Amino acid sequence: MTDVIPLHRALLGLVVALGLVWAAPTSAAAAASDGRPPDGRPPEVRESVQRAGPASYQKAIVEHTNRRRVAHDRPRLRADKCVTRAARKQARRMAAQERMFHQNLSAVLRRCDLSRVGENVAYGYPTGKAAVKAWMRSPGHRRNILDRRFRLIGAGAAQSDGGVWYAAQVFGRR
Repeated sequence: MTDVIPLHRALLGLVVALGLVWAAPTSAAAAASDGRPPDGRPPEVRESVQRAGPASYQKAIVEHTNRRRVAHDRPRLRADKCVTRAARKQARRMAAQERMFHQNLSAVLRRCDLSRVGENVAYGYPTGKAAVKAWMRSPGHRRNILDRRFRLIGAGAAQSDGGVWYAAQVFGRR
């Protein structure tokens, strides 16, 4: 899933976000556009074993995101401690609950002193590279990755008790 909030709409977004309920897609096309594995198979069926731990997965997300940005003549994003904490916390929450959802980006906006914030989330991809590849095939996720206004990035990855990877990518600008 993808989400972006500019500062001037943050308060309105918070009110609206409190009333939203994210529904699961009903088609393979919808699944591919919201960060879920495009083949429609449940994550338990997909190979979700990562050779290295979360640090390697997270590093791959940042590395491959910046490769895509450079290939599209965008500036590289700089890792930021606050934004990274938000991404890691979100990935751990999703893995613990074994479901994919967005965090309250208005809180991230305030906590990290940002003027703009965005997020991509996914589950079921065995590597950070695979997650970025899937996000690039989805218009909303791709838009976040290539947004010229973002300057900061944080990545988080965590495995559920069942071994399924959950990933969060948070973008920001001060």
